[in-house]
Amino acid sequence: MSAAATDTVRGRFLEAMSRAANSIYIVTTDGPAGRGGVTVTAFSSVSADVSEPRLLICLNHESSTAQLIRANGVFCVNLLGPDHEALSERFAGRRGQGEDRFAEGSWVRAASGLMRLDDALASYECRLSEQSLVGTHHVLFGAVQEVVLGAADETALLHTRRGYGTVA
Repeated sequence: MSAAATDTVRGRFLEAMSRAANSIYIVTTDGPAGRGGVTVTAFSSVSADVSEPRLLICLNHESSTAQLIRANGVFCVNLLGPDHEALSERFAGRRGQGEDRFAEGSWVRAASGLMRLDDALASYECRLSEQSLVGTHHVLFGAVQEVVLGAADETALLHTRRGYGTVA
């Protein structure tokens, strides 16, 4: 990032955020409004101490997947492993659009009807429980309905310094 770009609080904020190492997820949805998916790093556990554990994701308000999730009321969060870098790029919109994104990857239809990445390190099938628009992003809370665990010996694919990595 150029020196001029870090002359503002926003610029310094973006640079600081790029230095964090975040796990990468593909969030999918399917239902009456249609099927879609997008790559995200903005994911967090909220609470396990309620009848349905809660998590949150953040998606740009212009994201077609955000609109589909809000209309369908359901989504699946898939934790990516080191072999999923190309799939991450695909769902980030760098290759493929809309449903074409599902042409690659090992996708299965879960009992909930959602598309789940069969070889994800973990998948969380969620019902949209709350939502809020904060600045340019929808903060979407999921009431976890099901969790599927993948390979325990893999490490998560990470995004840091505007690129990919894994834990050594």
